[in-house]
Amino acid sequence: MHAETFSQFERQGWQRNAVAYDAVDLPATRQAFGPLLDGVGDLRGRHVLEVASGTGHLAAEALARGATVVGVDVARAMVALARQRAPGASFHEGDAEALPFKDEQFDSVICCFGFLHFAEPARALREAARVLKPGGIVGFTVWHAPQQGGEFFGLILGTFRMHANMDVGLPPAPPMFALADSEVRDPVLAQVGFREVRTRDVAIAWPLRGPETVIEVVLKGTVRMRMVYERQTPQIQERIRETLRAATTSYLRNGGPGIPCPAILVTARRP
Repeated sequence: MHAETFSQFERQGWQRNAVAYDAVDLPATRQAFGPLLDGVGDLRGRHVLEVASGTGHLAAEALARGATVVGVDVARAMVALARQRAPGASFHEGDAEALPFKDEQFDSVICCFGFLHFAEPARALREAARVLKPGGIVGFTVWHAPQQGGEFFGLILGTFRMHANMDVGLPPAPPMFALADSEVRDPVLAQVGFREVRTRDVAIAWPLRGPETVIEVVLKGTVRMRMVYERQTPQIQERIRETLRAATTSYLRNGGPGIPCPAILVTARRP
């Protein structure tokens, strides 16, 4: 059965992807953990909410910095894994666009690459502002678009546009890279009540273990691209795999740390 809405689609997808997340996605996403936690300031004695808390690795690092941590994620399987990874934190199954918390509870709200998975990112930011105490800080990371140097996602998206039928009955999705664009992001932050917006680029390289790495990310570490792939003919699937394998092999020959996948860190304060 196909998901009826984008939110249902994402929940089902991450429920399915949870077991592979640490092997497939974490080697790249964890490169943003240090900058993100540094960006929201000294965490000792602070009450922190992590939205889209995944398998609990970022929460564990926030705990190690002295914070009290609450995590929320839409996928029950992710929540279960996070509770094992970071038993000192409290994890809940819930929706970033309707957080199950009272007003003004947290000193910081953090989100590492979660906003592209929300149907209404502005609503999630409004919820973050609501649960923050006055003076509290939101910090989040989003991927840069291919035209801003995001070669990793440019490779995947370009391959699919070249070979795949993209009209396969998936629910409409918000623009993937919208919050990396200051002309989109900053007015939204102001509208929901945030001030003192600051940004910095975060250099990330998606590590490559071999020629199958990018294919593995598509099939085990994404939601939308995985579903697009699964709804192609076997012949088109093979073309996609061949193209991604060849491109990945060329990066491996260059001997670098991986495929560039830069991000932007955004912080803002609730007055």
